[in-house]
Amino acid sequence: MNGRLKDTLTKLFAGRGVIVWTGIAVLIAVSSSEFVTLLEDGFSGSSDISVRGALLGVGLCAILALGLRWVAVSVGLFVAVAYFFLTDGALFFWTVVSFMIFSALAATASAMSVRALFLTLSAAWMVQFGVQSGQDAVLLVGIAPLTAMAFFLTRNIYLLREKNELALRQMHTVKEQTRLAVDRERKNIARDLHDIVAHDITVVAMQSKAAKFANDGQKALEALDVIAKLSTETLHDLRLMLNVLRADGTMADPSSQGIDKPAATTVYALQGAELFVQRLKEANFEVSSTTDEKISELPRSAQTAIYRVMQEGTTNVIKHGALGGKCTFELTVQGAEGILEITNQMGNFDKKASGLPEGGTGLIGMGDRMRAFGGKFATSSENGVWALRASIPF
Repeated sequence: MNGRLKDTLTKLFAGRGVIVWTGIAVLIAVSSSEFVTLLEDGFSGSSDISVRGALLGVGLCAILALGLRWVAVSVGLFVAVAYFFLTDGALFFWTVVSFMIFSALAATASAMSVRALFLTLSAAWMVQFGVQSGQDAVLLVGIAPLTAMAFFLTRNIYLLREKNELALRQMHTVKEQTRLAVDRERKNIARDLHDIVAHDITVVAMQSKAAKFANDGQKALEALDVIAKLSTETLHDLRLMLNVLRADGTMADPSSQGIDKPAATTVYALQGAELFVQRLKEANFEVSSTTDEKISELPRSAQTAIYRVMQEGTTNVIKHGALGGKCTFELTVQGAEGILEITNQMGNFDKKASGLPEGGTGLIGMGDRMRAFGGKFATSSENGVWALRASIPF
């Protein structure tokens, strides 16, 4: 309840509401003695000035109230009242006060035509007043500067208020854009962590199983070599990513400055294709591969995206493909698109595609990467073969 009341009061007294309600209060105060006279003496016993002042005060209050919603109507009606009723110096206080109030109200009008018309008609009224009122024309010495002061002072304040509101809106927009940027960056970081770590850990897990069940000591040693290599690369990749997140760069490893980055951090598509084909072979898959060197003409950022898709696609083959099965790995250029196609035989085909993900984190991340560059991503399964196809335009 308090919140609703606060919102209502804010709407009533914000902006021109302050002018309207303050103006009404001032008009009532100026006309209060006339109201008292009317109540005590009635219309017949009151002077002409008291009657006119009381009626004028009520009428101007009503007209001013219209300014809360229709500024042009309010100031227009006031000008009409001024031409018909404010024609001599007898109502000097009402004239001065009302011109100041309605000048301030006119200054808040967003349409320049309303403001210009009010000033023009007010100037014309002052000329007419000076001609018709005789000795009372000297009152213009007070009316004219006070009217101008009220108008231009209010206009400047209103412009400052509008600039402040615009600045607040811009700050809110920047804040919202910053929040969205942070959310996108968090999503990108999470996606990169998933692609890098999930791939390497999957290969490590598969190689550890191979080492465990290998009957050949040499094969077991080869599997352990792969595990050692990938473990080192994964640790280095994590340090590189943490170094990016740390503004002071304190996670940097000085001893690694002159050492080539490990394969998992490489962002060149051709090198990635060679690497992941080798990973599949090391995991005992029978791989046939095709690569087109024109793919290197893609922008670096696009190569990074397709690299990560190759990485995640390779992870899915190792996790869900039939051990020792056939798979294809093709990275080619067709027309104005770079195309990645990976297929593999699925393990345990009788169990509904061997539990392959139909919309997990990895697939979502791959689709996001391609769509970010205007590309396409799709997967399918048919006759025991899982297929992944990603395209990215040049």
